[in-house]
Amino acid sequence: MEYPCNNRNNNSSRYSSKYLRDKGEFKIMANHVYFTINLEGVDENDFNENVTRIKGKRLDYDGNEYEWEDYDYIENQPFMGNVTKTFDENGDLEGAYDWYCNNVGAKWCNIEEMEDCYISGYSAWRQPIELVLNLINYFSNRYDTHVSATMTYEDEFRNFMGKQYYDCDGPLTADDKYVAYEGEYYETDHTELMEEFNKRFPSIDTDAEDFDYWEEVKIGGDTILPSEVIDEIADEFWSKV
Repeated sequence: MEYPCNNRNNNSSRYSSKYLRDKGEFKIMANHVYFTINLEGVDENDFNENVTRIKGKRLDYDGNEYEWEDYDYIENQPFMGNVTKTFDENGDLEGAYDWYCNNVGAKWCNIEEMEDCYISGYSAWRQPIELVLNLINYFSNRYDTHVSATMTYEDEFRNFMGKQYYDCDGPLTADDKYVAYEGEYYETDHTELMEEFNKRFPSIDTDAEDFDYWEEVKIGGDTILPSEVIDEIADEFWSKV
């Protein structure tokens, strides 16, 4: 069900060829892709010092003022300080769509947690590969230390899900820098999850029009919920990679 793959330079072609699977004239595309990133080789305090937050005040629906705090935009984070960017007169990132695609890996990316070398969030259509590479490049060169990372990712409809490893080379001389690169990745998708489900329960016709993932099915003396079984199969994938 899962398989290792070698690094490829053209990530866009990887996803267009593997995940835009034709279903007649309809193509399955990822929407929200949930991810977690774990950095290794970075001191947690050093990591936290390079994460900035912003604060402000808003009014609730009743007109009462309250304070809020959140992570600053990715383009404003210190670990993206070496990435070229320009801002307009209002302080907004110029060419944000292309900048995010090229330097983060998706047209937008929301961070939900970012502390102690751990980052979680969700992005559009694709996991933020370039964000991980920039994180490694920044921390390895700033603190002159070897940094590696792992990222898990899962499309909300499980069109694809996987785990990828990242590392860096260098420096060979005093003038060299650490350079991040993509390592092996392991992937599966909804089709392969369903193939495993069908192997376990061949008597269930998952292609039937009345098949419902969330409707209990009696198998012998047991009752199963297909959606829970598929979740279990997905968990088995995570445990192996």
